[in-house]
Amino acid sequence: MKNYSWKLGVGLASMLLGMLLVFQFRTETNVKYYLPQFRTASELAIKWNRLQTDLNKKEDELKNLRMQLQAYNQDKEVNSLRMAAGVTPLRGPGLEITLADVQRKLKSYEDPNLFIVHYDQLELLVNELWAAGAEAVAVNGERIVAQTGFSCAGTTILVGVKKIAPPYLIRAIGDPRTLKAALTIPGGFIENQLLPFELGVTLEMKSDLYIPAYKGSFIFNDARVVDEEEETPLEVMIIEEEKGEE
Repeated sequence: MKNYSWKLGVGLASMLLGMLLVFQFRTETNVKYYLPQFRTASELAIKWNRLQTDLNKKEDELKNLRMQLQAYNQDKEVNSLRMAAGVTPLRGPGLEITLADVQRKLKSYEDPNLFIVHYDQLELLVNELWAAGAEAVAVNGERIVAQTGFSCAGTTILVGVKKIAPPYLIRAIGDPRTLKAALTIPGGFIENQLLPFELGVTLEMKSDLYIPAYKGSFIFNDARVVDEEEETPLEVMIIEEEKGEE
């Protein structure tokens, strides 16, 4: 019985020793796994400092870019180009024109199409304003730029891609008297294009008009920027076209 107890005690001691060894092994493994994180703390600090330095550099670059953009926006030539392109809203004196279809009841033999404002009349009006020195024009709040076209869309008119309906409000910034004189001159736009069809028209000279910026897109699929030296003389273009026809 004593021999059995002794063997049992040795067995238990061996088992406990084995468990302690396994626990120690796992502990050392975990320490080795997590220990590199503590060893690289200084490296993390270095990396943090580098990132902070890079961030400061980026902030300085952003600050410089903002200063350049501010100087760019204050450049007179750039502002003139933006105004001409129609990408900025404008204010100034000018002329406000309202066009409307005939207001009276038409007779049975009268063609209704002759007594409404057509797109080509609007287009001609805008061209008259440009010719008279208008610096900016809008039709029913739609800024007119080089890419803007006028066309018919059923009973409405398309200005660019926007449908508009009567009455048509045209605003033009420029010298009010000059613009009005260009439209009311004998044999001019109003006398030839509006009065024969009894279309409603009012002209008001304004000391301050607001014209919004152009909100469409500028897409150039075929055009490309070239140096002035690359310009092909007109005579050469005509000769090349004639050769192509042959």
